[in-house]
Amino acid sequence: MKNLELLSGTISVSGEKIYWELARDAEVGIADQRPVVVLSHGAGGSHAAWYQQVPEVGQRYRVLTWDSRGFGNSTNETNQLAPTNAARDLAAVLDHLEISEAHLVGQSMGGWHVSAFLALFSERVLSVTYADTVGGLWTDDLREAYEDFRAGGGLQGTRELPLIGGHLALWASDIDRDIAHAFLYQALGSFHSPPLDRLGEVLEFTIDHSSFDDLDIPVLFIAGEHDQIFPPALLHDSANRIRGAQFVQIPNAGHSPYFEQPGAWNAALLEFLAATVQDSSN
Repeated sequence: MKNLELLSGTISVSGEKIYWELARDAEVGIADQRPVVVLSHGAGGSHAAWYQQVPEVGQRYRVLTWDSRGFGNSTNETNQLAPTNAARDLAAVLDHLEISEAHLVGQSMGGWHVSAFLALFSERVLSVTYADTVGGLWTDDLREAYEDFRAGGGLQGTRELPLIGGHLALWASDIDRDIAHAFLYQALGSFHSPPLDRLGEVLEFTIDHSSFDDLDIPVLFIAGEHDQIFPPALLHDSANRIRGAQFVQIPNAGHSPYFEQPGAWNAALLEFLAATVQDSSN
């Protein structure tokens, strides 16, 4: 078991202050040159959402988490949330930390940031993991499903939910679920006021599945069994449109299996990353 140390900081990028945290091997310190895994949060989230991933993934990789513009500890002075701006912000963070390349993981909104980074800086991407996200890889069925979700009010909908531990990004039908843990999900989003009204600007960014045809980049899709925002069957279809892409469905989870079922989610990611690292060394 590695003893991890956590570095943190803020850098200035295009009129914004972008917050980051890097977990690395405390015994090796600056000499820790293990591959880097970047975890990009979803709408309403922040770097803190990954508290169940950093300690475990950090046993095998350096782990970088960060707050995109308007989320967590990062500013949104310019009110420009386009994924290409987020991608350049992340690139600046990586440059600041002297990290040349990384494995990218994007949850929900973070998937658009990953796709934009891939479009701008593909030479720096070792692999891509889309976690419960379209990531700009729209299909007609995914657009229809998302419009149906929006028609019901989206994340601000009026669907009946428990007042404590109820959230549309969680699956509330598991009678054995940990209510206190679900309540923590609510609490983690209460420390800031993310610009959810600007998500349309994020969703406008699109890429084609064919964009991966000329890229030798491994791709994984992870989806919760009961995701009501982006149904897993439709994400599986999206994965099938990318040559060699893998798909893993996490049981007993909604839109946020990284939070709801961290053991299964972490295992799926680590298995994918291990195979990716092995293939690159052959």
